[in-house]
Amino acid sequence: MGKSPFKQLFDIKAKHYPKDRIALIYGEKELTWKEEYKKINKLAHALKNKLKVKKGDHVAILFHNKPEFLECNLALQSLGAIPVPVNFRYVASELEFLLNNSDAIGLIFEGELIDLVQKARRNAPNVRFFIGKRKDIQVLPEDMYEYDELIEKGKNKEIKTNVEWDDVCVIIYTGGTTGRPKGVMLTYENMMVNQEATINLLISFLPGVRDLDYSKFARNEGQRKLLNVLNIFFGSIFGNLFKDPEDDNVIVFELPTEEGAVPVPPITLKQVEEKMKMFNGKPEKDQYDIRFEGTLLDQIRDLVNLIPKSYSTKGKLSIMPKLLYKFLFGGIKMEGSFGDRINIIKALAATPDEEPSVMYLQPPMFHLAAYALFILNWLISGATIVLPESDRFDVEETINLMDKNNCTWTFFVPTQWKWIVEYLEKEKPDLRLNAMEVAFSGAALLRAKIKKKILHYFPNTLLLDVFGQTEMAPAASVKIDGEAATVRDRSVGITVPNIDVKIVDEEGNELPQEEIGEILYRGPNVMKGYYGDEEKTSRTIDEDGWLHSGDLGFMRNGELYTVERKKECINTGGEKVFPLEVEEIIIDHPAVRDVCVIGVPDDTWGHTVRAVIIKKEGKEVSEEEILEYCKDKMAGYKKPRSVVFVDRFPISPVGKVLRQKIRDKWGQPDLKKKSTETTEAKT
Repeated sequence: MGKSPFKQLFDIKAKHYPKDRIALIYGEKELTWKEEYKKINKLAHALKNKLKVKKGDHVAILFHNKPEFLECNLALQSLGAIPVPVNFRYVASELEFLLNNSDAIGLIFEGELIDLVQKARRNAPNVRFFIGKRKDIQVLPEDMYEYDELIEKGKNKEIKTNVEWDDVCVIIYTGGTTGRPKGVMLTYENMMVNQEATINLLISFLPGVRDLDYSKFARNEGQRKLLNVLNIFFGSIFGNLFKDPEDDNVIVFELPTEEGAVPVPPITLKQVEEKMKMFNGKPEKDQYDIRFEGTLLDQIRDLVNLIPKSYSTKGKLSIMPKLLYKFLFGGIKMEGSFGDRINIIKALAATPDEEPSVMYLQPPMFHLAAYALFILNWLISGATIVLPESDRFDVEETINLMDKNNCTWTFFVPTQWKWIVEYLEKEKPDLRLNAMEVAFSGAALLRAKIKKKILHYFPNTLLLDVFGQTEMAPAASVKIDGEAATVRDRSVGITVPNIDVKIVDEEGNELPQEEIGEILYRGPNVMKGYYGDEEKTSRTIDEDGWLHSGDLGFMRNGELYTVERKKECINTGGEKVFPLEVEEIIIDHPAVRDVCVIGVPDDTWGHTVRAVIIKKEGKEVSEEEILEYCKDKMAGYKKPRSVVFVDRFPISPVGKVLRQKIRDKWGQPDLKKKSTETTEAKT
């Protein structure tokens, strides 16, 4: 195939964007695409020529959300090497395990973590080199390389390595909450198909072509937000087709289904209220003026890569012949009058005049949700990424940065979203972040009442609640909400195109609608496997290619609903209790800020239900009051038999509540329960 797809996406922008176009903002530092291009090339050159890194080698990356993470990732992929992102909250034994388990030949890390690295390296004999990003006047051990010095010695020259779509692009280690972390091997195709499938899912919600003559841009707020979001994705490609306010052309775009590609329905484009409006479907022939046809894998991905060339003089000289070739001989067909076709080619070659999107990235990039949803979208869209300087999540800093930079995209996990809306309610109830257009949530279930508050404080936002797992690259389904009226608890939306989904019982029999069972997936975004562990891979992906997710759920009216992780189900007296349904009731108590329900071993019942609760600031509530509150709100076997009050929960770096750690600390049968007692999790 040629160059790494991710590096190719980066290079085409760095070469042709204006020299002052910003790629990254980190604190007060602004880094341009051209500056980062130079650093990445020089780092790749040094890794190859000095440290002998080659295609297929594994190199670990240990950074907080800093520009260096992105630089290392792209430099390694340009060599065909495989980055292995590391959880920066690991202790030495965990880092040691990852280095050995992944067969990493090197580790690139930030200087503040030198003590951790020094402890872990003692029992990681196969790691050939260590590169540290020195902080201030920090001195690294003599046998380590300094990051910036290594870059200075490299050459600003692209390295060409043949990389295929089915090559592994990254190994992401799972959280390891029930055992040792597993290294999930994901290919370039896994990642790209998942992005395309998610966009295709949005397309399926577009107004149909029956609305072609409707005079308004949108029928409701949700539709307006969806159309605005898709204009972000497609504006750089098709935006110039409708620069003339008088242009009344109707354009149809078709992508024939091909093996391995995401099936995309026909898209119709028309100017409405001086904006490009997209429709799902194809009208009758006498209702459109121009028709495109091109395959996604061979043509459209290439076309997306041509667009940035229109920003430079050199690029413009090359883009017109390439477009003409594609339309004449390269497989993209175009029907319409000769004049219209020439005007279309000119418009595609013209420089887009829209401002780049601005993405605020908070969750750690070693987590696939941030890696896939933002790094890849950044590379595709040419947006600017804003990274907070704080290594820990700071709500005030986060809101100020999003407001200051007019951020249009963001992603938080549910715990962070909860903290954000609580802060806004208390500290800035009148603030509205109007610039935000796309807001993602993922990694855990986002409750309906939090979604409604997000839509209140981010009034122009389309909220995309992504459900999946690392092994799915990562999205399996997406719940799309633009208005409070569409919000539903537990619904994780429609499954993304090009994957099969079924719900099965414990014997593997497929279950009908509304019945709870394990969710299974099959499709091109399913991982290649767990690195170095064929046994776990075969237990997770069966002979027919179905990935057993470990999540329990059910289907209702075409939507997927999640219930709980299979392993979290509490068996009490032969009945199954799903913690989530108990938590959803307790969280509505006026004195409860957060709750985690766990099972406690019991000689009679097997397990009993316990609620571990964080009280709201300034509120008091007793165990007896919580038990009484639950009395008439759920079946008797689901009701908590005990309550423990704590100050805070142990959480992962991405903000997920660590239920296993809560069980370890507060799940003992003989734990003394005092409503006045508060305990603190040590994370």
